Amino acid sequence: MARKTLNGKEAGFPLAYGRRPLYTGRMKKIFKISGIFCLGYYTILIGRAGIRTAFASFWAATAAAFWALSRLPEKTARAFRLPALFGGAAIGVLCFRMTRAGRRKPEPGADHVVILGAHVRGTRPSRFLLYRIEAVAKYMKAEPAAVAIASGGQGDGEDISEACCIRHVLEKMGIERSRIIEEDRSVSTWQNLEYSLDIGGRDASYVIVTNRFHIYRALKTAKAVGMEHFSGLGAPSHPVFGLNYFVREIFALAKMYTRLILRQFRRKEI
Repeated sequence: MARKTLNGKEAGFPLAYGRRPLYTGRMKKIFKISGIFCLGYYTILIGRAGIRTAFASFWAATAAAFWALSRLPEKTARAFRLPALFGGAAIGVLCFRMTRAGRRKPEPGADHVVILGAHVRGTRPSRFLLYRIEAVAKYMKAEPAAVAIASGGQGDGEDISEACCIRHVLEKMGIERSRIIEEDRSVSTWQNLEYSLDIGGRDASYVIVTNRFHIYRALKTAKAVGMEHFSGLGAPSHPVFGLNYFVREIFALAKMYTRLILRQFRRKEI
């Protein structure tokens, strides 16, 4: 057996400790595997819902990026080691917080149940919106004093507002019309919660209902708009599309934090 030296040039000494560091080869394999996964997931998304699926193009672009990284020269690839580690760790912590928030149980006895709108196909709720409505109906049957705030305006391809659609489905599920308030002006999560706060008031308590991947951002937004007494109720997600929207939430969170930072700067200038 050859003796191991610092420069790794003697016969029998693994190349991983010499001119080709082991982590570089492993990182290239990780990039290749990640690229294959992203491309496969993209194929599944467009196969199930069409090429116009929201955020689907991200997976195709990410697959191309991983493939390009796997083809970089070793010296260049080494430069991505620390950014990849720190970036992966940061995303991992954020995903943990998002998952934990989506699993928490709501506080009982809330004055209002705010259901955040989602896409409506004509007059029928999308699957994600239906999951939210079902969660609201279950909570309101257990809490007969709670009043729902159906929040969501009318978007492209929608024959009625999201708030109107939510109300119709809740009524079919046995919730009285007198217990449902429609907020049909909002077009974003921020407006959903801001306008709902205008309806319920700052002294009221709220349960915010959306899909689990969306709960973390919704709760952060609720605090930002001025809600003081609130908790979240996470509805399930589709097993195939859930990952797509979960990753999209990371970018939406970055946008939200940027908006909050800019607001702080503007206040200081005033």
